[in-house]
Amino acid sequence: MSSSSLRGAWLAAACALVAALALFIPSRANSESAASASRPVQAGYLDAGIQHTCAILADHTLRCWGKGLAGRLGYGSDANLLSAAAAPPVDLGPGRYATAVAAGDFHTCAILDNGAVKCWGFGANGRLGYGSTANVTVPAAAPAVDLGPGRTAVAITAGASHTCAILDTGQVRCWGNGGQGRLGYGNEQSVGDDETPAAVGPVDLGGHAARAIAAGDFHTCAILDDGSMRCWGFGASGQLGNGGTGNVGDGESPATAGIVQLPAGRSARAVAGGAGHTCAILDDGSVSCWGFGANGRLGYGNTSDRSTPGGPVAIGGTAAAIAAGDAHTCAVLDAGGVRCWGFGGGGRLGYSSSNSVGDTSGTLPDSAGPVDVGAGRVGRGLTIGGAPTPSTPAQPDEGTGYTCALLDDGTLRCWGYGGSGRLGYGDESQVAGTGFPSPAEKGPVPLGPMAGSLGDLSIGMVASAASVAQNGTAGLQVVVRNAGPDAAAVVVMVPPVPGLAYTAASPTQGSFEPGSGRWTVGGVAPGGAAVLQLSARLGAPGNNVIAAQVAASSIPDRRAEDDRAAVVIGVAGGRGAAQKIAPRGLSAKLVRFPRRGLVRRITVSGVLTLPRTRPPLRCTGKVQVKALAGKRTIAQTTAKLRTKAKACRYTAVLRPKARKLRGVKKLKVTTRFLGTAQMRARNGKTFTVKVR
Repeated sequence: MSSSSLRGAWLAAACALVAALALFIPSRANSESAASASRPVQAGYLDAGIQHTCAILADHTLRCWGKGLAGRLGYGSDANLLSAAAAPPVDLGPGRYATAVAAGDFHTCAILDNGAVKCWGFGANGRLGYGSTANVTVPAAAPAVDLGPGRTAVAITAGASHTCAILDTGQVRCWGNGGQGRLGYGNEQSVGDDETPAAVGPVDLGGHAARAIAAGDFHTCAILDDGSMRCWGFGASGQLGNGGTGNVGDGESPATAGIVQLPAGRSARAVAGGAGHTCAILDDGSVSCWGFGANGRLGYGNTSDRSTPGGPVAIGGTAAAIAAGDAHTCAVLDAGGVRCWGFGGGGRLGYSSSNSVGDTSGTLPDSAGPVDVGAGRVGRGLTIGGAPTPSTPAQPDEGTGYTCALLDDGTLRCWGYGGSGRLGYGDESQVAGTGFPSPAEKGPVPLGPMAGSLGDLSIGMVASAASVAQNGTAGLQVVVRNAGPDAAAVVVMVPPVPGLAYTAASPTQGSFEPGSGRWTVGGVAPGGAAVLQLSARLGAPGNNVIAAQVAASSIPDRRAEDDRAAVVIGVAGGRGAAQKIAPRGLSAKLVRFPRRGLVRRITVSGVLTLPRTRPPLRCTGKVQVKALAGKRTIAQTTAKLRTKAKACRYTAVLRPKARKLRGVKKLKVTTRFLGTAQMRARNGKTFTVKVR
């Protein structure tokens, strides 16, 4: 149905609706990887450790395969998984999914859809961030890493034995092994072994916010908000890029050390850290590398070390993504081809020869041509894993390095050393190199589809009035936006609630069916939007909740939380039952006091995520917190919800009586939002707390 004009109620509110467009999509940070500026979200969907690989699929599930020692795969055991097809979804907790993953040598971390961080695997040095050195084998059983009150993560990276995250504030926190200053706190102490990351505060970046972060084995680099870079940690080979070979962060902060000396007039857009070298994509799309130069891993036609970034690496074009390993480097070009250089042993470069590339003037990276990943296929993202660094001189097939690339069709190709199943093909065979099949010949890793193309869809919705008379008319405006890197064909549903009839509709594209509320939008380009204007007659008294939701998309959508929006319009007259809308979530974090011995106090705090409505709902109501022993209530309280730091927050304190705890070994602590006149009640997280 279409109309050249809408009813008076809509026309009168048109200016107000246009003014509200900027408010349609709530601001939120992307969980992303530093490896790509043009596709940072997809880059965060894939990472490799030294013996295991993890990938986030199009259905938002996280799968890990390869070496399982110390629980790094997240499946509750040390068992290896040779085939990615045998990898089930990693259990991150009820209703939770990963938006970015980072793999260290023996541990794995992920950012969840709510911005929390969970880590699992080998716990030595506190690299998991839980104030302990114990291993964690099932992420769902672990709490979120404490990043500070109300803080969430937007990017994460893992080195050999440390982890760093960029917070929603742009600050950086690091934890794990502090050797050589790799954490950036001006000392070599570990963090996370007997304290949480929140306890040590942010890394001093000189007042700048971080925009991207990458950990090498023993060093860390961050791109700052002005396009400059700072690196800290082990610097013996020049990998910090400041012109020296000393460590940074072991006795001083990164802010007091020199910045990375990028080529004149250039700024950084993406960064990757290897064992002893670093590479960056600059603002002109060129690649610059520095640090340990053995085997040609810097790509400059020699094996010399560099303490400052070199000129453009000859890769045959501009780069969209970059990855660095122990002894080699790979890039995805803007045209989609994959180039690799450095040590060629074990097939890690993906070519038919095991020779090194980039170590002589006659073997520059562009001379090797693209890695054969399949006819017509192009790269979207990539990662490098494996260790140790080969000996000198290196043997033709020495080392355990490997590479994986996400392709445009959503498949994954991996090549190099296959021990422990790290390539995911169900065996331990090598792929690529002299006498071995090419990545194209080996075919896709047997894994469900990844997001080879990616949309980032969101829905916004406003109404021309908060209330109307019975059988009165209100204007609605629905906007669907695509912030992803690829075009998406979209269908949106705006189903009519009882008593509502759409009397006019005007979409900027596509067609609208008033009976069902189906808006067949068609293609929405990257950065584009489509708008639907509706006129609706409402006849049912009470609060009418009218919702719009993405019903279908031709490509995977980065997040589902912002695919729905709603408005509440009150209708006067009669005694119609008021509709209630459900809150989008109720988070909870529990702190036990004391940490050991008989529990005396339990503090539970969290956030109620309000529904997306126009007008917005107020932060009001209460959260009930109970401590139960079986069906018996040991302690309970209610906490008022209050707006603080732009979120609807609560804090509740339980003080169980010692006499009630006699004979009790464990308490079940529950959380529940009790609801309001406009919002439904909602259960939150349940915790198990040891009494002693």
